Amino acid sequence: MKHSTSLAIALCLFSAAAAQAGEPAAAPTSYTQTASSPLYRWFVGGSAGYFFDNEEAYYTLHFGAKIAETGSVTHSLFVEGLYTQTESFGGIVESDVIPVTLNYKADFALNSKLSAYVGLGVGAGFVDSDAGVFDDSSVELAAQVFAGLGYNVTDNFEIYGGARWLWVDDSSIGPVSVKVGDDVGAELGLRFKF
Repeated sequence: MKHSTSLAIALCLFSAAAAQAGEPAAAPTSYTQTASSPLYRWFVGGSAGYFFDNEEAYYTLHFGAKIAETGSVTHSLFVEGLYTQTESFGGIVESDVIPVTLNYKADFALNSKLSAYVGLGVGAGFVDSDAGVFDDSSVELAAQVFAGLGYNVTDNFEIYGGARWLWVDDSSIGPVSVKVGDDVGAELGLRFKF
């Protein structure tokens, strides 16, 4: 009798444990990465692009790290410097504009090679304006929003292309306001992960 009671209790405990194991997981509805890469994976990169309203090229350099991974989404923070030129007053005033921003970027893995990204950043725009014998430098507020597609050629090398909207507050030469403003551009870039 003692053995059959012990066996019955053991079977009840086993059944309860099996019931606690839960339901089988549902099939994923989107791509899920199979192996997680190390947290805080660093990257460095740059791009070349073209602003449509200003009709000028721009160039970027950036350095940052992956800070988190949730399912198929990778979250990153990076610092970026951009260089472009603008013209005001029919070309009388030329300005070198260098926004330096702290940015957040989310990458959504579409498959093992392709991802879509979106992000935003805020920082300081260093503006150096020249109008013949007059020149002035200032530091203005800068902000940007960007989105695009990335393709992992290898685990350590990515190419990407996308669009960005950049805004830099207006500057001045003495009492004359120099419009820096906002612009939309398209770009191609490279990124190295280490």
